[in-house]
Amino acid sequence: MKKILFPALALTGALIITLTGCSLFGENPYEVADRDDAANITLSQTESKSQVRLMYEEACKDGYSKSFVEFIQELGALPDDAIAVNGDLLCSAEVYAAFDVMQFGGSAVYYSIGAGVFLDVDRERGDAYVVTNYHVVYNQDSLGREYLPHISDRITLYLYGARTDGRGISAEYVGGVMSCDLAVLKVENSDELKDSDARAATFFDSDEVSVGEKVYAVGNPNKKGLSAVSGILSVDAEYITTTAADERTSVTFLEMRTDAPVNHGNSGGGLFNAAGELIGIVNARSEESGVEHLGYAIPVNLVLAVTQNIIDNSKADNSHGAMRADPGFTVKTADSWSEYDEASGRARVKERVEIEKVGSGLAAGKLSAGDVLLSVKIGGEEKEITRRHMFTVEMFRVRRGDVVTFTVLRGGKEVSVDLSFSSADDFTLFQ
Repeated sequence: MKKILFPALALTGALIITLTGCSLFGENPYEVADRDDAANITLSQTESKSQVRLMYEEACKDGYSKSFVEFIQELGALPDDAIAVNGDLLCSAEVYAAFDVMQFGGSAVYYSIGAGVFLDVDRERGDAYVVTNYHVVYNQDSLGREYLPHISDRITLYLYGARTDGRGISAEYVGGVMSCDLAVLKVENSDELKDSDARAATFFDSDEVSVGEKVYAVGNPNKKGLSAVSGILSVDAEYITTTAADERTSVTFLEMRTDAPVNHGNSGGGLFNAAGELIGIVNARSEESGVEHLGYAIPVNLVLAVTQNIIDNSKADNSHGAMRADPGFTVKTADSWSEYDEASGRARVKERVEIEKVGSGLAAGKLSAGDVLLSVKIGGEEKEITRRHMFTVEMFRVRRGDVVTFTVLRGGKEVSVDLSFSSADDFTLFQ
């Protein structure tokens, strides 16, 4: 098994990109919020509960058996997209991570502030998995513990509408990948979660999104509590370069771009489509002078591949990272173009993904430089490769013991090659 903290990456753009976490020194963020922001609690957190929610509760007493969201829809109180956004709020959480750091010759408490999205929720047990950004729970200057020294050991979540009564939920760090800016948190046996309407997000295939579609970003901007903003999807997939959570390493992230307003504290929050399905995790914005409305979100296909890998890996060997399969070759984009589908009205970017170099690993003697990668098949599920990033996502989905079929175009003919990932040396640890 090979261990990598950061992949070798080249600078790909000139924009000034910053991660979107928010920070405070010296004060508990809940106390600050309670003091400064009490007047900013939205109507949807207060008055709507006293009116529409009470109507729902009365209807339930009279035998109504459907969900609150269905009740609102039947009541006609909200349009469909607003109903979807209310569901998005319920699968989101504010995230506060505390660190002990050196400050002015002594130690001080530093708070990193962001948001998170529930990947899985078991309200009966009070358990959940939450995804957020790595930079929200990491601090390079943390005095910390010997074990995971730069990761916060005091992570608190607040559900939508619950911050004002101080009912924080303690969360534990499961693992993360700095070079993907993703981290997984775990909640266990939480009474607050048991008594809540929190739910897991529903997911949409981020390779099927369309530029121009309406999107909603849910986050915790400037520590003011969960809120939603809208915009459109500007770019479905691109690479941006910024500084990683350690504040010194340049990394290149796969991102979606949106013009929805993204502010400090939106980090780790969800980017949702109009149907309320998660399509990405917000993590960065442009701060170049004169450039406005450039927010970025990690596509959900990569998010799910990496976070499930982290969860599976933590159960297997407690390494707190993700194991990405190394097939023994690298790929490149040899050409790209757009295709317009008149039936759907969608313009798609497609790429010719070629094998760039074959090393001495699994693919040696089986695949060759110049082979065009057409598809990757894992466990009976085949993924057509029409963009280079799809290959990266699929490699995070491979597990030890899998036999993966790579179909390539060589000399005008399709060739399928099986590679068996049976050894720890066939994987690289990213954390």
